[in-house]
Amino acid sequence: MSDEARRKILLAAERLFAERGVEYVSLRQIGEHAQQKNNSAVQYHFGDKSTLIQALYDLRLVPLNAERHRMLAELDHRDVDALAAAYVLPLARSVISAGGASYYARFLDRYLGRGREFEPFDDRHGSGSRDVVRQMSELMAGMDPGMREERLRMIQVLTIRTLADLEYRLETGGTDRPGAELTVAGLTEAVGVLVRTPTTVAP
Repeated sequence: MSDEARRKILLAAERLFAERGVEYVSLRQIGEHAQQKNNSAVQYHFGDKSTLIQALYDLRLVPLNAERHRMLAELDHRDVDALAAAYVLPLARSVISAGGASYYARFLDRYLGRGREFEPFDDRHGSGSRDVVRQMSELMAGMDPGMREERLRMIQVLTIRTLADLEYRLETGGTDRPGAELTVAGLTEAVGVLVRTPTTVAP
């Protein structure tokens, strides 16, 4: 299978999963959307949806993970704003650079944001993100553990949902690159606020 055909299948799967939901898309539909003449092409080369999604993780998350590790390695000391940037910017920059031609943030929002079981990430995919979250959690050590976990979940949901919406607006002309960069700056600032601001909520 050529790299070009493989990429076409992965991008077709990403778009259909984002638009319809993983459970409502067949391998045959993905093959048709990827303009594969053989109706069994996706199954032949990827086997099943789980393997296909893992390949999609490889395509998208491996470079994002490497970028997070690079950003962390450049930190002289732990800083809330720098950690917020390391969490948000790898995916955000990918969304902006695609200019509306990508669907990965929307796939993440639909797939991971529905409380369902999903194919787990391994260290190649998520070690950088986990390291950022661990360091954020340590900076929130004075907060009630339950609220700290809620804040960290809010950070994940806020980031994915905002970038999914931004991806859609870039596709449909609802914003342009300067507007997208403003959104990302505001998102990064909001993540920093969630990390640094003490809670007034009693446990």
